[in-house]
Amino acid sequence: MKVFITGSSGRIGTHTIPHLVARGHTVTGLVRSQASAEKIQAFGPSVTPLIGTLTDRDLLTSNAKSHDAVIHCAMDHGSGDQAAAAQQERDTVLLFGDALEGTNKVFIMSSGTGFLTPGSDEKAMSRPEAGTRSGTENATLGFKDRGIRSIAVRLAVNTHNAEHMHPFLGLLIGAADKLGYIPYIGDNRWSACPADDAGLLYALALEKAEPGTAVHAVQEFIKVKDLAEALGRKTGKKAGEVDKSRMGELGWLSFLLQLDQDVKTEWTRETFGWEPKGQRLLDEIEKADEEYFGTRHVF
Repeated sequence: MKVFITGSSGRIGTHTIPHLVARGHTVTGLVRSQASAEKIQAFGPSVTPLIGTLTDRDLLTSNAKSHDAVIHCAMDHGSGDQAAAAQQERDTVLLFGDALEGTNKVFIMSSGTGFLTPGSDEKAMSRPEAGTRSGTENATLGFKDRGIRSIAVRLAVNTHNAEHMHPFLGLLIGAADKLGYIPYIGDNRWSACPADDAGLLYALALEKAEPGTAVHAVQEFIKVKDLAEALGRKTGKKAGEVDKSRMGELGWLSFLLQLDQDVKTEWTRETFGWEPKGQRLLDEIEKADEEYFGTRHVF
């Protein structure tokens, strides 16, 4: 297939493109700079960079129509305005829905497991009260009724790789500057998955998923307490249970700390023959060097 992928130079994009290329697909990757263009060109002649932004609606529409599939990985986390980023994501998804309507082409949205009720399987819908991104996923899955093979890849809270620390771990470390310790709440757990394993699932879903399918890209569930203590050992900081009176100081992290995740993955694994094999997150942290802890904002 000819695949158009947004966010192609980010953590998910750069771990999805190699699997697409290895399986015989060609890729056009949306990037924002020449440096990012060169980054994805390194994946070989089957990859063509396209410099542009999510605000160029004509560019997005024309490429959706000229490709066999669209994988939407881009989200503007850099501004720190989560509400604005979520609204831009929704606007972009709806644009792709209009462009692809009636074509039976593939559209894959990058979603998250954080919008689900604990214990949910792949058939469960994201909770509407979880906010704009939850509604965007539900809209994506509904594209199946508009003649689109729509798929939601529900990513783990920490979709990680050893080259760059996940930003949510950076938020934990940064919170110690305010609190005096790396925070956690009780035995709450976060989901985790190596980015390379998640990238393979994108390729498998592209090839095999039925319209209106959600898949869970999760390897494991880890107590945030264990993450905080592992980060503390590497950074020389203490870990401690957060005083709930101080949650308001933590911004987006306060939402993340309250997650206690436990979603099912059996259907995903059995249906697509997917078995994550990469390094587990606690092992990644224990083996990390100083450079790893200096990259707190790389999605």
